[in-house]
Amino acid sequence: MGIYIEYNTDKKFDFNYEDVIRSVIIEAIDYVKCPYKAELNVTITDNEEIHEINKQYRDVDSATDVLSFPGLNYVEPGDFKSLRKFLEENHEDYFNPETDELMLGDIVVSIEKVYEQAHKYGHSPLRELAFLVAHSMMHLFGYDHMTEPEAKEMEGKQEDVLARLDITRDKDIKMITKATKEDEALIKEAKKAMKFSYSPYSKFPVGAALLTEDGKIFTGANIENASYGATNCAERTAIFKAVSTGEKKFVKIAVVSKKGAAYPCGICRQVMSEFMNENAICLVEVDKEIKRYSLGDLLAFSFKL
Repeated sequence: MGIYIEYNTDKKFDFNYEDVIRSVIIEAIDYVKCPYKAELNVTITDNEEIHEINKQYRDVDSATDVLSFPGLNYVEPGDFKSLRKFLEENHEDYFNPETDELMLGDIVVSIEKVYEQAHKYGHSPLRELAFLVAHSMMHLFGYDHMTEPEAKEMEGKQEDVLARLDITRDKDIKMITKATKEDEALIKEAKKAMKFSYSPYSKFPVGAALLTEDGKIFTGANIENASYGATNCAERTAIFKAVSTGEKKFVKIAVVSKKGAAYPCGICRQVMSEFMNENAICLVEVDKEIKRYSLGDLLAFSFKL
């Protein structure tokens, strides 16, 4: 799945906004049971630019919190079955020819409105961003709030999506801690990769699964050597495999082992920082529970040239 995030402002979030956006989008797509692999674009901007976009496309001369530009016209909101024949007949107009992913549309969010409204309503900026993305996703699925019944239905679906991620108004959180559907799928791939571990010396097999920005998954296992120093960890195996095919943008990596938690070593963390930004997510399975860490937490001061 392709989730492309563009950042068009000097203002910064103080939490892992990329993970919030990805998690909410993926959860929303799963919630409406979209049968297609999909992609969409998200732009983070400020009040000035979203004001201009709002005026240009909606003839509204003011800044707003979020704008949604759906790529589809639905017969019924969220109903992909009624679109199946239409999409089959017009495949080239609605699917990316390079990825064959359904183009759901575009989302534009004002970072200034995120913080303004979080303060106004008394909840965390993370919760406000998650709400705006969930709200916008419902628009991309054809839902609206022009009438009271429509608004009530749409609000209920937004809250359902946020509840799945344990994002509530009363929690001042800085990061999503509950494992997402995407997390679980990546852990599963890492476990498959672990079967190919070559670890006759440590007897500690490790598997890793790496997710690219456009949704590709590369896996790797630890490959040991009698000299020990020449051993390659599972994380680096997956990363080097991906880079050798031309991939250089990664958003998430999962690491698993049969014998307890397998946290990335220092060298792996440094290699990860070469191709992943501080908001990238590292998943580690601990006692059958998926723990989520940002790369910035794992390696606060990476080496840079």
